[in-house]
Amino acid sequence: MIRTKALAATLTTAAMLLLGACGSDEPQAAGTTSTAAPTTAAPTTVPTTTAPTTPEPTKSSATPTATTPSGKLISYADGDDTGVTIATAADTARLTGAPADFKTFIAAELATSSTDEGCTEAPQISVDLLDTGGWARGGHFIPQCGGYATLWAKSGGTWKDVWGGQSLVECSTLEQYAFPARVAGDQCLKGDDAVAYTR
Repeated sequence: MIRTKALAATLTTAAMLLLGACGSDEPQAAGTTSTAAPTTAAPTTVPTTTAPTTPEPTKSSATPTATTPSGKLISYADGDDTGVTIATAADTARLTGAPADFKTFIAAELATSSTDEGCTEAPQISVDLLDTGGWARGGHFIPQCGGYATLWAKSGGTWKDVWGGQSLVECSTLEQYAFPARVAGDQCLKGDDAVAYTR
């Protein structure tokens, strides 16, 4: 009987030691038993470290990157009509919202326009669209004699007449002056083919 009690006590002590070891990290004195209820250890979080990242090297290109329109878009055209017609230098006052240097440029363009032989009317300029960031679209014409579309761009701080014609604009011209499609239109001429223009 004493042997059975000793065996039971030994098993109970071993079980308690095992359970106690699961529930506590505190060391126990030798020969003592734990009477505390077993506990479940709280999960521990191991801090994660992220490997340092190295930024990708900046890619350089021989050709300039596309620029986005930086100015306000002003439409002077109403529906299918052409925009503001400039017949005299004073008419540039009708270019509401246009920068002063653009108005001065258009007045100078008008002054240098020549009359075609056989035309009795004076040359005029129409301004249809203006991006105050430095691009505009319109045309030169002489009433009863015809005319052509025109693109203007501000390059090197100065407004310039960069294209005039009665067909699609060459893509190279639009790219050279970084024309936004919202002014130049959504097509241009590459060789003999009309292609999409999306700048």
